Amino acid sequence: MTLKKRKGLVPALAIGVTVVLAATGCSAGANGGSSTTSGGTITIGVLATSQGNLAFGMDEAKAAIGVAMQAIGGTVDGGVINGKTVKIVYAGTDGTSGTAQTQVKKLVENDGVNIVFGPVSGDEGEAVVQYALTVPEVTFVNGSASPVGMTLAGATNFFRFHGDSAMWMGGLGKYAYDVKKYKKIYSIAEDYSFPYDNAGGFFSGFCAAGGKVSGNSWVPVGTTDYATVISQIPAGTDAVYVGLGGADAASFLSQAVTSGVHLPLVGGSIAVDTTALAGDANIASAAIGTITGGPVPGAGYTNPKWQPFVDAYVKQPKAFPSPSIFSILYYNSFESLILGLQQSKGDLSNKQGALRDALGSLQWDSPTGHISMDKNRQAIVDNFLIQVVKGTDGKLKQENISSATGVTQGTKVYDRFTGCP
Repeated sequence: MTLKKRKGLVPALAIGVTVVLAATGCSAGANGGSSTTSGGTITIGVLATSQGNLAFGMDEAKAAIGVAMQAIGGTVDGGVINGKTVKIVYAGTDGTSGTAQTQVKKLVENDGVNIVFGPVSGDEGEAVVQYALTVPEVTFVNGSASPVGMTLAGATNFFRFHGDSAMWMGGLGKYAYDVKKYKKIYSIAEDYSFPYDNAGGFFSGFCAAGGKVSGNSWVPVGTTDYATVISQIPAGTDAVYVGLGGADAASFLSQAVTSGVHLPLVGGSIAVDTTALAGDANIASAAIGTITGGPVPGAGYTNPKWQPFVDAYVKQPKAFPSPSIFSILYYNSFESLILGLQQSKGDLSNKQGALRDALGSLQWDSPTGHISMDKNRQAIVDNFLIQVVKGTDGKLKQENISSATGVTQGTKVYDRFTGCP
């Protein structure tokens, strides 16, 4: 990955971030399943997790879509733009490739959607991209799935408007080695594609700076007992990398406290997200001081579009106290889709060529920074390094360490690794 224009240290505020919407409208085109008309109804099928470790994903997807659609006079179920109707239908998954494959096929082959939006998790994303290759008449806009290889698979009908999970770690490995002085780090991460790339992005930078990996534990999603893993952390380890998310991250942080783990933590991009920090208050002694990287800015972020988004987000049903990584990525991606539909005037004729041209050349200033696209339909974005602190109200919050603009995608796809990747 390439980082341009590294910014200086930023004072901190809480993760309770907000985003101002680029209020726009979207046009409608084909009737369900057909991509050859320029009038009628455009049907968007949304994939999001409603079961499993990331069961809150559907609520976060709807919160994000609700914010974007309400700004143009619509709802989470759709709206009318330029006299055309946009209909939104939802399909729930459990975060696995199997349910994602089943549900995306249902959306396209049974519900006749013109556009697929989503999914949430990495394994799901890889399954959806493979399916996209078989239905070139349908346009796919990613939700929050972030494996590196998704935009390198050759699906010209697939677009991702946020960084991949390796990009999110840009600069954190060097910061951990040079600034935090961590020389040896033990890695605990979930055993699927997203943590492979997320951990790979971190440890490639950490090892390049001179760091060493004192051990790796790859655990199944849904692990509840981390006692054995914690007992395997070798003496001489300076910090622990935690590549867990959702309920798994909260479980580990709680058990780290009760097991007396006194080592500092480096979090994967969703390990100390608001979905984990909003849980058990007893995790504070483990979480405070944790550093991480990702697309979510912490306290002190001054983008004028940020707070309006947060204010709109927290009013959505079942919203967290502040936007999670999932709601932010789903919002930026869905707003990008709206902008693409506006610019193409909702024309889905000629194999949705006008829409795809608009999406592929899109540039706009989102609540989390400028977004533009590379030749692989992958976004070039801003990235944030943050740490967890305790606020004056006693609640855990995130504050910015630094940020980078113009972060671009690399070409290395990570798999499960031992030692340095």
